[in-house]
Amino acid sequence: MTAPRTIRTQLISLYVALLSLVFICFGAYIYLGFHAFLVHSLDHALDRRAHQIATTLLVDLPTRGREYVAGEMQTRYATDLNERVMRIIGPNGEIIYASKNAADFPWTAGAAGTKTIYHEEKGSGGRIRFAAIQATLADGKTYTVDVGAPEHDIEAELDGLMLMLVLGFPVLIGLSILGGYSLLGRALHPVDEIVRAAERITFKSLSERLPVPQTRDEFERISEALNRMIQRLEISFQNANRFSADASHELRTPLTIIRGELEAMANNETLSVEFRNRLDEILEEVERLGRIVEGLLLVSRLETGEGQMKRQRLDLGPLAEGVADQMQLLAEDKRLDLRCEIEPSVWIEGDEVRLKQVVVNLLDNAIKYTPAGGEVILRVCRESENAILEVADTGIGISAAAADHVFDRFFRAEEVRSGRIKGTGLGLSIVQSIAEAHGGSVQATNRPERGAVFVVRLPLCRSTEAES
Repeated sequence: MTAPRTIRTQLISLYVALLSLVFICFGAYIYLGFHAFLVHSLDHALDRRAHQIATTLLVDLPTRGREYVAGEMQTRYATDLNERVMRIIGPNGEIIYASKNAADFPWTAGAAGTKTIYHEEKGSGGRIRFAAIQATLADGKTYTVDVGAPEHDIEAELDGLMLMLVLGFPVLIGLSILGGYSLLGRALHPVDEIVRAAERITFKSLSERLPVPQTRDEFERISEALNRMIQRLEISFQNANRFSADASHELRTPLTIIRGELEAMANNETLSVEFRNRLDEILEEVERLGRIVEGLLLVSRLETGEGQMKRQRLDLGPLAEGVADQMQLLAEDKRLDLRCEIEPSVWIEGDEVRLKQVVVNLLDNAIKYTPAGGEVILRVCRESENAILEVADTGIGISAAAADHVFDRFFRAEEVRSGRIKGTGLGLSIVQSIAEAHGGSVQATNRPERGAVFVVRLPLCRSTEAES
């Protein structure tokens, strides 16, 4: 399974991709622009040199001759000592002057008219830019002046620019990632707080609200909208729980009357045996319905905080062991081995009646779903700052489909409903409600060998008086 991508990661990825594209386009623009600038600068310098030769030296050609012009070219520009390429062509195509390195290049382009012609040649010495002009002297003849310079300097400058761009790209991307991550972290910090607060809210803590960042942006509006939604849910849950509690309370009286009337009818000796058996079956279902109503009323009161509990300091070990002794006969009827492993002085603070109900429900559940010949183990011990009440059995265990729903109201696994085991589906829900009302929790897992194990964790009593 791939890890989930957070908004921060997606935004950083998009930001880096866009920044990389912008940097590449900007780098290409800078590179091409700088290349064009260097070429233009070189062409301008060659054009000035060509015009200088035409106006200062070539004008003396008719009067002083070729030797004078060649000597002056060599003296003034020292073409033998640098990489400049120069050439003067006569009107009939004859070479008036040519530098020594002029022969390294094929002269395929020339000047036409008075406009400067720029071109590029490639020879054994590399690429050279040329500027060619034509000048008409006093004798009426037209001469061509070619002046060239190698592109080594341009290539060196471009190589330096490319190196700077290549080295600067990862540095810029790295700094952008760090900066973007930091900025997004600060921008999304309210989201992290909202998520942490939302994860703490359950249907039992709907009175809590999400933090509202005073940012005057979408995050603030989202938090306010979610808080309004949580408020509506809180009202709905309160109404539902109140209805369950009221309905359960109102059902107790008519059920009690119905049960009394049925018992009176069942005791009538004039009735036939068949009719009495049917009355017994009806009475059994009425009693089952009564247990459901009582359980539902208890759960509703505990969840709404209306259930009264008499808290006192008590040792969990003797309490659990006493309940186990009372249920020993039930285990013997099913030929089960009910064992107790009790650690002394496990002091807690809670309601004795409610905690006994927890032990009764867990043991009854274990005995009910463990086949004959199995065993049920009741343990009480300490674990860090918690008291542990554990009930393990060798029964049918908990299926994967039922693992997340065993503490839901009226939930019964498919394999249980299809069998003959009777139950209301409220026992484990009552255990969870009582445990949470005491500030504890309950957990259900399967044993490695076979069967299920239920673990109730309750906070230890910190009073030294109780421990003594």
